[in-house]
Amino acid sequence: MNAIPELLAPAGSPDALDAAIEAGADAVYFGASLFSNRMRAKNFSDDEIVSAVRKCAAYGVASHVTLNIRMRSRELPEAVSLARRLWDAGVTAFIVADAGLAEAIKKEIPEAVLHASTQTTGVNSRDAAALEKLGFSRMVCPRELSKDELFALVEESPIEIEAFVHGALCVSVSGQCLMSWAMGGRSGNRGECAQPCRLPYSKNGKAPTHALSLKDSCLARHIPELIGSGVSSLKIEGRLKAADYVFGVTRVYRRLLDERRAATDAEVRELDSYFSREGFTDGYFTGCRRGMNGMRPEGEAAKSGVFTGLSEKVKISAHAVLKAGEAASLTLSDGAVSVTVTGDTVDAARSAPTDAEAAFRSISKLGASPYALRREDFTFDGSDGFAAVSALNGLRRAAVEALTDEKAKALRRKSVPFALGEAGDGLRSMKSAEFMRRDDVPREAEEYFDAIFLPEREYYLVPTDRRGKYALSMPEWCADGEKSKKIIEKYSDCGGRLVLCHTAGQISDARDAGLCPVASFRLNVTSPEAADVVRRLGAVRVTLSPELPAAAALAIMKNDAALCAVSYGHLPLMLVRKCVIDGEKCSGDCLGKGCPGRAALTDRKGEEIRVLAVGDGVNVLTNPHVIWCADRPEFSRSCHFIFTEETAAEAAHVISADERRLSPEEAGVGGIRRL
Repeated sequence: MNAIPELLAPAGSPDALDAAIEAGADAVYFGASLFSNRMRAKNFSDDEIVSAVRKCAAYGVASHVTLNIRMRSRELPEAVSLARRLWDAGVTAFIVADAGLAEAIKKEIPEAVLHASTQTTGVNSRDAAALEKLGFSRMVCPRELSKDELFALVEESPIEIEAFVHGALCVSVSGQCLMSWAMGGRSGNRGECAQPCRLPYSKNGKAPTHALSLKDSCLARHIPELIGSGVSSLKIEGRLKAADYVFGVTRVYRRLLDERRAATDAEVRELDSYFSREGFTDGYFTGCRRGMNGMRPEGEAAKSGVFTGLSEKVKISAHAVLKAGEAASLTLSDGAVSVTVTGDTVDAARSAPTDAEAAFRSISKLGASPYALRREDFTFDGSDGFAAVSALNGLRRAAVEALTDEKAKALRRKSVPFALGEAGDGLRSMKSAEFMRRDDVPREAEEYFDAIFLPEREYYLVPTDRRGKYALSMPEWCADGEKSKKIIEKYSDCGGRLVLCHTAGQISDARDAGLCPVASFRLNVTSPEAADVVRRLGAVRVTLSPELPAAAALAIMKNDAALCAVSYGHLPLMLVRKCVIDGEKCSGDCLGKGCPGRAALTDRKGEEIRVLAVGDGVNVLTNPHVIWCADRPEFSRSCHFIFTEETAAEAAHVISADERRLSPEEAGVGGIRRL
């Protein structure tokens, strides 16, 4: 029989932390005031977060601190300093997305436990294996996995798998959304998401609907299956939620896990009363993705008045020894962990010795600490010694700290070492492009670019004798690790060399197959430190995140010719594993007969966002504003173009404009976005 997985609850505030503990969470995740991917949550100040870590340890609850934004170089020292302080305080694990930060933490704290945030877009077991090389002992998997995909991942993964069990669903795969940044400059990868997916959009000119807003996920009816999967942790989303929500939802899942059963209709209605968006969905888990859209009706209030505070403290026992001529000692135990601390030598009593009652009065003054000591749980050994109240107070404080330290250590899992060597040779001064369709590649592209990447289905349409500059672009989404590996092996067997990779696992597997992996912008590299880690994983070239300001990107590229920037393209804004194009009518035959293949969403400002099918039920949403750098020669040395819907003639026009260093006005191109 499989063990019950860890129940991991959110805490966006100190009150929510108390609510999670009271409701029976095994672990809690929360963020500091900086470096957290939920910057709109109340979060914890520097002093509060240390206290939160200590409180979790005292209650036997694991503390997972989120340091999961994409980092800039200047931020790394402060982030590592925070990690050091929290590790010393007893934090159980860090949830990290940035490869550069992962290595920096491991250098400072080799024994630190790292969990790979869902923002890393680790999709399958091959990604998990690559993340293990980066020092991660757990991967938070995407919400979009089906039951069978999750089961296979858990079985094949070399590290622990954590899965979301309840809460809000982003329509985009985590780590693959640039929409908030592109539309308003607020990066979801930096914890600043403005949630444009919750706004109404008109599809193909019809009346506006909330086509990108999904209902909240609820897998409460699937608890026995989840336990059977062997998944290590079940995560409740909700760091923006109040304490009442955290308490109510956590309490329901605690009961279901302990009783190893599925939720009843009444329990699902109870969960709905705390918060939902027109009900719940389990569409990704079951594979039935109809009826997943929903919005919270305006003015509808969530259930309140559920959480009333922590009901009790942690009961401990104590044994004090105060014998004249010997060091004073105090032993504290919570029944599982026991510590003993010693103090100064006890003086002989000149008149009245310190007796059991006097010692208890001082030692039981635990104040605001999480512990409570009853008289019947206190024992005393001594008859002729005297200890001042100040000495007893110091002994008590030292013992409480020691007990909390030991409880924190007991909660930690085994650390995984960072295991990457040096980077190999990188590709330099290369111009590359990716196209979605072979028929849209003009002759000019074959002459202008050093490499042209195509999806698998299109690459093999190119005649063998014309594949010289053509290369494979791996699937943006592939939940089957073995399938991903076989795609790489087939390409290698056919004489392929360059391969555009979108995940850590694809890079690692491509390198192992003797190929030259190129890391796409989907790796979200925002610092030279992160680029170095990706290079050492196996990439011969790394595409920087388009979210970087132009000056920052150029500064990074200046020192490493194997780095490049996206210098043209309608940038993919979202990767969606639910059909937006055909909605409820989707047959599931993606790009097959009857599949429209594309659609257009118009926002409230009249901007048209194109939606493209890319296979396996996955859609890509593209930015209506094209990136343009033709008139910026500093980007021409090493650059990457992204062609999505451009015809061959339109692509040829872009290439001609780039050759002649034309401005968008000179090229007759509107709707430009400057880096």
